[in-house]
Amino acid sequence: MAMLPPPYNRLLIPIYLPSLLMAVSHQAILLLLPLYALELSGSVSFAALIMGLRGFGVFLFDVPAGVLVGRLGSKLVLFGGLGTLSIGMFLLAIATEHWVVALIVIALGAAHAAWFLGWLSHVTSTCSPNERGRATSVVAGIQRFGAFIGPLIGGVIAQGFGYQTAFFVGGLIAAAAAILSFLFTDNTHKPSTTDSNYIKTIGKIFRSNKRILSTAGSVALIFQFMRAVRQLLIPLFGVIVGLDAATIGLIYALSAAVDMSMFYPVGVVMDRWGRKWTGMPSVLFFIVGFIALPLSQGFYSLLLAGILLGFANGLSVGLVQIIGMDLAPMNARGEFLGIWRLISDAGWAAGPLLAGVLVDIASLSVVSFSTAGLGLFGGLIFLVMVPETLKLSRDRIANES
Repeated sequence: MAMLPPPYNRLLIPIYLPSLLMAVSHQAILLLLPLYALELSGSVSFAALIMGLRGFGVFLFDVPAGVLVGRLGSKLVLFGGLGTLSIGMFLLAIATEHWVVALIVIALGAAHAAWFLGWLSHVTSTCSPNERGRATSVVAGIQRFGAFIGPLIGGVIAQGFGYQTAFFVGGLIAAAAAILSFLFTDNTHKPSTTDSNYIKTIGKIFRSNKRILSTAGSVALIFQFMRAVRQLLIPLFGVIVGLDAATIGLIYALSAAVDMSMFYPVGVVMDRWGRKWTGMPSVLFFIVGFIALPLSQGFYSLLLAGILLGFANGLSVGLVQIIGMDLAPMNARGEFLGIWRLISDAGWAAGPLLAGVLVDIASLSVVSFSTAGLGLFGGLIFLVMVPETLKLSRDRIANES
């Protein structure tokens, strides 16, 4: 660890290693959940609902998680999120009733929100603006690596031994991540010792940042919307063209391989030149990928669409989180990041839910084309109305020092 350059040496054991274990189990679940829901119900709409409820759980707990980070510090929030994730996966292994699965999935989303706010606050507290791109892109790259390994392993286990076994193995891996986080993560974000009125604090943050939250926040929401719909549509289009779980997992893994290969250079570019240098090309490739998805006829054409979407996702690795760090005020960092996550995760929650509605009204193809159009709209806002947040963050620190 001593041989690693900053900020990697400070984050290797407390953040990166638990994140790797969490990523493998969590990304496997993201592939298996819609397939398991489809097997249970025989309904594409129910599969979309399940993914939407997971996003709703994240959305529901974003602000409470930010408040908990401010009150308890990042360590306990990290441990609580990973522990709940593990328990939820164990429960999925024995759940068969539709409503029980739905409740568990909401809890999984809340657990993910807690874990995310924990590491985000830790990195924001320990890294300067010129380090955040690299530090965050490594966490995001680890998530991409998990998206490569997790679906591949999860798909093979589900195909050979059943979904219940795959969920149980995921629970064991998440439990190991929780233990590591508890043992090795320091509480670098100091807990609040006052009885502050957090509702007033959150209201003040909304009022004082309403312009940037409405513009940059909209871009964050649209990016997360596209990512959530991507995770839903690739498996479902795979079913439509007649592929099995293992083959769909392979496509997902190859898409993730392209995605994860970009985390280091993207982080360097964002730290050196700014966040838009990779964010804008990402929007363009998302649009092309979503247009290509409905044109898929089999393995190779679906793989091409998946690779385009993986490349788009890789170009924006950590982008939403880094922009939130850049904008977060030092005196209410946890609360601001909770609000930021609430806005961006509205996209995670809304994406699959709106997709389910559109599937009932029209088709998966309409969902994909509509998402491409929304991406174009978000790209225009990002280009014209959002300032370069790397410069904003540098200027703020210079003024405060």
